[in-house]
Amino acid sequence: MTGRTAPATRRSVKKSRGGCTRCKAQHLKCDEKKPECGRCERLGVGCPGYAQPLKWSYKHEVGQPGSSAQSPATAAVQTPREFHFSPSSAMAELDWTDLMFQPMLDSVPPAPTETILEPARQLDWNTATPVNAFPSWATGGDDTIPQNDAVIVHSTSSRSPVRRKQSMLQSLQSRRPELPPQVPRSLSHQSTELISYYFKEVPRVYSMFDSMKNPFRSAVSELFGHSLIVNLAAQSMAAGFLVEVHPRFAKIGRNLRREAMELIKKEDSTDYKALLALSMFGPTGNWLDASDLGVEFYNMARDRIEAIRSSDTVMVANDNNFKFFDEGLVFWECILAYVVDGDLIRPAQPSLEIQHPNISMKRAAHPWTGVAREMVQTVADIGRLVRAHRSRLRKQTFVTQVCLDQLGHDLLVAKEFEKRILAYQLPDEESILDLEDEATPIHHLITMAEVNRYAGLLQLYRVFPDLLTDRLAAEDGAMDHWTGSTNTGLPANGTRNSQWLTAFAIEALRLLESVPIESGTRDFHPFMLVLCSSELTCTSMNELSASNPSESHDEELNETFIEVSMVRKFVLDRLTTCLSLLPPTPIRVCIDIVKETWKRIDAGQKDVYWLDVMMERGWETIMA
Repeated sequence: MTGRTAPATRRSVKKSRGGCTRCKAQHLKCDEKKPECGRCERLGVGCPGYAQPLKWSYKHEVGQPGSSAQSPATAAVQTPREFHFSPSSAMAELDWTDLMFQPMLDSVPPAPTETILEPARQLDWNTATPVNAFPSWATGGDDTIPQNDAVIVHSTSSRSPVRRKQSMLQSLQSRRPELPPQVPRSLSHQSTELISYYFKEVPRVYSMFDSMKNPFRSAVSELFGHSLIVNLAAQSMAAGFLVEVHPRFAKIGRNLRREAMELIKKEDSTDYKALLALSMFGPTGNWLDASDLGVEFYNMARDRIEAIRSSDTVMVANDNNFKFFDEGLVFWECILAYVVDGDLIRPAQPSLEIQHPNISMKRAAHPWTGVAREMVQTVADIGRLVRAHRSRLRKQTFVTQVCLDQLGHDLLVAKEFEKRILAYQLPDEESILDLEDEATPIHHLITMAEVNRYAGLLQLYRVFPDLLTDRLAAEDGAMDHWTGSTNTGLPANGTRNSQWLTAFAIEALRLLESVPIESGTRDFHPFMLVLCSSELTCTSMNELSASNPSESHDEELNETFIEVSMVRKFVLDRLTTCLSLLPPTPIRVCIDIVKETWKRIDAGQKDVYWLDVMMERGWETIMA
């Protein structure tokens, strides 16, 4: 017929049936881009390509001499492995170096298929799941939610000698029409989706760098399919990250943490998988509740480290697992030392002397301390000292000899910490192994080490001003203030100290500003921002305002006041940005501490210290 319309023109690009091997295995639509499809590129994994996989068929094989002697079990071992994911005996004892530097699986392994939220249901770790389940919310590109197509296959020792021709999923799909996508039940996909979200968001904010050298990515990806404790810990962290989305995640996260804790109590005290889980969910209770400091988890981890240290079965001086967790506890202690009384957290033991066969060997950066273990330990020791000192002064009603003796002892200890900081030498960039993280070059870690150094001195000089007075007097060639002799050409000690501290804090924060927010070190910025915040004051302007509040002093805005204001803006901008990049619950507390500190400074209050503000308002939280 003449009125008949022409058929629509089909696309000229010929599409294959199923796309790349990974998308086809997961029954997901593939855009078939080359050399890598878009989905694999978004996941950051290598695309296996579009070649059809070949499988050896024994259907028409003619018997060969000697072939009949081969047992069915042996034949099964020689066939291509299919959906085999059994626990490895090598996981009984971790080698952290191998876990940190070995290549990751081509895709993130799936969570165990059984729902982990129910503590009464014990998973059978002799079963395995295929590495093909990856929820769409981790990719951000697929609209459909893939169904749980995991097929449980028993280990080789219990496998039937009859070879399967096709998977159960393939068999079921061939007998049913294609169904429209459905929203899964709330718990049926919870485990898999939380694990997937963990790998999408958590490792890159829980470490100073994110690559396969980040054990919170590489080691967890190797272990969570074998270790229920690690699996629960990863899920709890993902739930903590999502608590702002819906308050239900707070309850889910607490349940997962409780289950993980119950399992850890049953584990041997020298089990490294339990220590890994403790390192994951222990310091992150503040993601769910800002006041959750996780002190019991820290003490449990410390007890386990000391049990390993005293064990005769492990040469801890050369054990990479031990060194990793021991150094991790240094940072954990540091962030607790300022918010928990010292008698509640057990101190770190001196690090063991380690014999290095090659003195020129490069060192690996730690995901928490970076390249500054010694400096982080010093900042932790300073935190214990200044919190104990300020707590005693708050409780002291009358002056006693015991009080005076303790104050003198604190000052002597503070002097030793000052010497330690001033003698510290930053590591050379060439001595650090490459992080393999484009967003975090090695000099970012060295900068963070230097900022820690500034922050430590700021705490000492604020709480023990005599240290700063002596230092400034020595620099000017003046006599020690203990002799009673002063240099009349210098401003009063209090005013000069305050000006020096302000300039020093600005220098520290400008240094931190040189590290972009895109750096992997961003999770460690809020702690430094708070530690430096209470020195951002301008005494001269405060005095002008107090002397005549009704008079405008706009024309007398000096350079220092403007610089302090700009640095304050940087502090607030950086913290506000962290709200959208990091778990926001503790960041809000950091902002409250900073704003309240500045409010008191601007109101004319003298000697405002952020730690006093935090303790007075009960705003203790882990600020990382």
